[in-house]
Amino acid sequence: MALVLGVLGACGTSRTGREAAVTVPADAPASDADRAWLTATHQDDLADVQYGGLAQRKGVTAAVRHAGRVLAAEHAALDAKLLHVANALGAGLPRSRRAGQFAVAQRLEKETGSRFDRDFVNVVIDAHVKALARTEEEVRGGSSPAVIALARTALPALREHLTMLRGANPVG
Repeated sequence: MALVLGVLGACGTSRTGREAAVTVPADAPASDADRAWLTATHQDDLADVQYGGLAQRKGVTAAVRHAGRVLAAEHAALDAKLLHVANALGAGLPRSRRAGQFAVAQRLEKETGSRFDRDFVNVVIDAHVKALARTEEEVRGGSSPAVIALARTALPALREHLTMLRGANPVG
Protein backbone atom coordinates (compact mmCIF):
# COMPACT_ATOMS: atom_id res chain seq x y z
CA MET A 1 0.00 0.00 0.00
CA ALA A 2 1.33 3.43 -0.83
CA LEU A 3 0.69 6.68 0.91
CA VAL A 4 0.50 9.69 -1.36
CA LEU A 5 1.40 12.98 0.21
CA GLY A 6 0.93 16.24 -1.67
CA VAL A 7 3.69 18.70 -1.03
CA LEU A 8 3.12 22.27 -2.15
CA GLY A 9 6.34 23.99 -3.04
CA ALA A 10 8.97 23.16 -0.53
CA CYS A 11 6.86 23.83 2.49
CA GLY A 12 3.23 23.18 1.73
CA THR A 13 2.39 26.76 0.87
CA SER A 14 1.00 28.20 -2.30
CA ARG A 15 3.44 31.14 -2.37
CA THR A 16 5.29 29.76 -5.38
CA GLY A 17 2.58 27.52 -6.78
CA ARG A 18 4.94 24.56 -7.26
CA GLU A 19 3.40 21.22 -6.40
CA ALA A 20 4.89 17.75 -6.13
CA ALA A 21 3.52 14.44 -4.95
CA VAL A 22 5.54 12.35 -2.55
CA THR A 23 4.67 8.66 -2.62
CA VAL A 24 5.75 6.54 0.32
CA PRO A 25 5.75 2.86 -0.68
CA ALA A 26 5.48 0.52 2.31
CA ASP A 27 8.53 -1.38 1.09
CA ALA A 28 10.86 1.64 0.75
CA PRO A 29 12.85 1.71 3.99
CA ALA A 30 14.77 4.79 4.99
CA SER A 31 18.54 4.38 5.28
CA ASP A 32 20.55 5.79 8.18
CA ALA A 33 21.45 8.75 5.95
CA ASP A 34 17.77 9.33 5.10
CA ARG A 35 16.90 9.21 8.80
CA ALA A 36 19.72 11.62 9.61
CA TRP A 37 18.40 14.08 7.01
CA LEU A 38 14.85 13.74 8.37
CA THR A 39 16.10 14.33 11.92
CA ALA A 40 18.29 17.32 11.09
CA THR A 41 15.64 18.90 8.89
CA HIS A 42 12.94 18.37 11.52
CA GLN A 43 15.08 20.04 14.17
CA ASP A 44 15.92 22.89 11.79
CA ASP A 45 12.22 23.35 11.03
CA LEU A 46 11.41 23.57 14.74
CA ALA A 47 14.17 26.14 15.23
CA ASP A 48 13.18 28.20 12.18
CA VAL A 49 9.57 28.34 13.35
CA GLN A 50 10.75 29.70 16.70
CA TYR A 51 13.29 32.10 15.18
CA GLY A 52 10.63 33.30 12.75
CA GLY A 53 8.25 33.99 15.61
CA LEU A 54 10.93 35.99 17.39
CA ALA A 55 11.58 38.01 14.22
CA GLN A 56 7.89 38.79 13.83
CA ARG A 57 7.73 40.03 17.41
CA LYS A 58 11.14 41.69 17.82
CA GLY A 59 12.26 42.66 14.31
CA VAL A 60 12.96 46.35 13.78
CA THR A 61 12.78 46.37 10.00
CA ALA A 62 9.81 45.33 7.90
CA ALA A 63 12.11 42.99 5.94
CA VAL A 64 13.09 41.08 9.09
CA ARG A 65 9.49 40.84 10.30
CA HIS A 66 8.43 39.62 6.83
CA ALA A 67 11.25 37.06 6.78
CA GLY A 68 10.08 35.84 10.17
CA ARG A 69 6.51 35.36 8.91
CA VAL A 70 7.69 33.47 5.83
CA LEU A 71 10.12 31.25 7.73
CA ALA A 72 7.65 30.38 10.49
CA ALA A 73 4.85 29.53 8.07
CA GLU A 74 6.88 27.65 5.48
CA HIS A 75 8.98 25.63 7.91
CA ALA A 76 5.88 24.67 9.92
CA ALA A 77 4.25 23.43 6.72
CA LEU A 78 7.38 21.56 5.58
CA ASP A 79 7.70 19.95 8.98
CA ALA A 80 4.11 18.70 8.81
CA LYS A 81 4.92 16.99 5.51
CA LEU A 82 8.21 15.67 6.88
CA LEU A 83 6.49 14.19 9.94
CA HIS A 84 4.00 12.45 7.67
CA VAL A 85 6.77 10.88 5.58
CA ALA A 86 8.83 9.94 8.65
CA ASN A 87 5.81 8.29 10.31
CA ALA A 88 4.98 6.37 7.13
CA LEU A 89 8.56 5.07 7.03
CA GLY A 90 8.70 4.32 10.75
CA ALA A 91 11.50 6.83 11.23
CA GLY A 92 11.30 8.15 14.78
CA LEU A 93 12.17 11.80 15.23
CA PRO A 94 13.25 13.83 18.25
CA ARG A 95 10.64 16.01 19.89
CA SER A 96 12.89 19.03 20.25
CA ARG A 97 15.64 21.08 18.67
CA ARG A 98 19.37 20.56 19.13
CA ALA A 99 20.97 22.10 22.24
CA GLY A 100 22.77 24.71 20.13
CA GLN A 101 19.46 25.81 18.66
CA PHE A 102 18.05 26.32 22.16
CA ALA A 103 21.06 28.49 23.02
CA VAL A 104 20.62 30.59 19.88
CA ALA A 105 16.94 31.13 20.66
CA GLN A 106 17.82 32.24 24.19
CA ARG A 107 20.41 34.68 22.83
CA LEU A 108 17.98 36.10 20.27
CA GLU A 109 15.31 36.45 22.94
CA LYS A 110 17.63 38.76 24.93
CA GLU A 111 18.69 40.93 21.98
CA THR A 112 16.90 44.09 20.91
CA GLY A 113 16.85 46.61 18.10
CA SER A 114 19.18 46.43 15.14
CA ARG A 115 21.42 43.99 17.00
CA PHE A 116 18.52 41.50 17.03
CA ASP A 117 17.91 42.02 13.31
CA ARG A 118 21.58 41.48 12.40
CA ASP A 119 21.98 38.41 14.59
CA PHE A 120 18.69 36.86 13.45
CA VAL A 121 19.56 37.27 9.78
CA ASN A 122 23.12 35.98 10.20
CA VAL A 123 22.05 32.97 12.27
CA VAL A 124 19.32 31.96 9.86
CA ILE A 125 21.48 32.50 6.76
CA ASP A 126 24.15 30.22 8.26
CA ALA A 127 21.54 27.60 9.14
CA HIS A 128 20.02 27.72 5.65
CA VAL A 129 23.41 27.41 3.93
CA LYS A 130 24.04 24.23 5.94
CA ALA A 131 20.50 22.94 5.37
CA LEU A 132 20.81 23.55 1.63
CA ALA A 133 24.07 21.59 1.42
CA ARG A 134 22.62 18.73 3.49
CA THR A 135 19.45 18.67 1.36
CA GLU A 136 21.40 18.66 -1.91
CA GLU A 137 23.39 15.70 -0.57
CA GLU A 138 20.16 13.85 0.30
CA VAL A 139 18.83 14.43 -3.22
CA ARG A 140 22.09 13.10 -4.72
CA GLY A 141 22.68 10.16 -2.40
CA GLY A 142 19.53 9.28 -0.48
CA SER A 143 18.02 5.79 -0.54
CA SER A 144 14.32 6.28 0.15
CA PRO A 145 12.41 7.64 -2.85
CA ALA A 146 9.96 9.40 -0.52
CA VAL A 147 12.71 11.14 1.45
CA ILE A 148 14.53 12.11 -1.73
CA ALA A 149 11.29 13.53 -3.17
CA LEU A 150 10.67 15.53 0.00
CA ALA A 151 14.25 16.82 -0.05
CA ARG A 152 13.88 17.76 -3.71
CA THR A 153 10.76 19.79 -2.93
CA ALA A 154 12.57 21.61 -0.10
CA LEU A 155 15.42 22.87 -2.29
CA PRO A 156 13.60 25.78 -4.01
CA ALA A 157 12.29 27.17 -0.71
CA LEU A 158 15.69 26.94 0.96
CA ARG A 159 17.17 28.89 -1.96
CA GLU A 160 14.35 31.45 -1.84
CA HIS A 161 14.78 31.83 1.91
CA LEU A 162 18.49 32.53 1.46
CA THR A 163 17.76 35.18 -1.17
CA MET A 164 15.12 36.77 1.05
CA LEU A 165 17.39 36.73 4.12
CA ARG A 166 20.34 38.17 2.25
CA GLY A 167 18.07 41.00 1.10
CA ALA A 168 16.92 41.58 4.68
CA ASN A 169 20.46 41.67 6.09
CA PRO A 170 20.84 45.02 7.87
CA VAL A 171 24.08 46.86 7.23
CA GLY A 172 26.25 47.77 10.19
